[in-house]
Amino acid sequence: MQKALYFMPDISGFTKFVNNTELEHSIHIISELLELLLDSNSLELELVEIEGDALFMFTSKIPGYEALLNQTTTMLEKFHKHTKNYERKRICNCGSCRTTTNLELKFFVHYGDLTFIKVKTFIKPYGREVIKIHRLLKNQIPVSEYILFTDDTYNLYKNEIDETWVKSSEMYDLLNVAYFYKNLESIQKKVQVEFENDNVNGTENSIPTLEIEKIIDGDIQNVYTFISELKYRHLWDKDIKKLEFDEHKVNRIGAEHNCVLNMGNLKFETITDSSSNDFIYGENTKDMMFTKNFSYFIELHKIDEHKTAVKVSLFLELTTIGTFMKSTMIKTVLKVWNNKLEQLQLALKNKNQLQNQ
Repeated sequence: MQKALYFMPDISGFTKFVNNTELEHSIHIISELLELLLDSNSLELELVEIEGDALFMFTSKIPGYEALLNQTTTMLEKFHKHTKNYERKRICNCGSCRTTTNLELKFFVHYGDLTFIKVKTFIKPYGREVIKIHRLLKNQIPVSEYILFTDDTYNLYKNEIDETWVKSSEMYDLLNVAYFYKNLESIQKKVQVEFENDNVNGTENSIPTLEIEKIIDGDIQNVYTFISELKYRHLWDKDIKKLEFDEHKVNRIGAEHNCVLNMGNLKFETITDSSSNDFIYGENTKDMMFTKNFSYFIELHKIDEHKTAVKVSLFLELTTIGTFMKSTMIKTVLKVWNNKLEQLQLALKNKNQLQNQ
């Protein structure tokens, strides 16, 4: 009978979520990480299916021990570089975004017979070998990140395995199942992220061209969500005919989106102020007519549970022609942004009315 190596990277560590934003963001974050693991699949394992926060994979081309360990190490290094970069670039403070660096990655490997089940056009591995690797997902291993070999996998590579592997066993359905595991926690500690300069335009020490302040009826978190979540932008920015962005990723520093207007497009990049304030959101574009660069920051301050102070700081670096039109441009920008804030207030009011119905 044909043999196969079954391989399962499994992500864990998210806290329990209590609202829709946290749940949605956790799905996006896990999706990015699973894609990263698939892109790091140097052994060309076949993906059977995505099982929650895990990938179930297999290959009938049995890899060598070193190749298997190298893939595991690469996956784990890229995994933690991604989560640490996300922490640096996140603009959201919900539970899932805030705890992304707590995520952990474990690997389960089993060697055994390969049999398939076919249901209509779907064909996938099936049988006791598949059951065995899934059983071991629940275990009592006392470390957070590791690679686990079933006893069959251990016997396959026993001539190359060193003393760093620990033997253990678990009771499953009254059967004692032996396995071996290797602690991989040291890999996370060695991961070093190359820090980039997050200050994309240096405006945090500049004087704004224009500032607008307004008190908005709304909880500060709801206000921030409406501003920073691109899927809500159409509710308060009526100048945009269409907003093009990656709906499968959480907005963060460096993320880009394209605003389709009546005349032309504006490509914006999400930026941040150097302030540690959790409720500052900003964007930057070099596409605005008569400007070399246009940036804005929206800063929120909580007044009480139902009122939020909003301060919009706008930075216009004008071209030569734009300089001659400065007065007119400022009046136009002021009118446009006052309208945006009025629409933002209206959108929040409509949301509250729908929730109370």
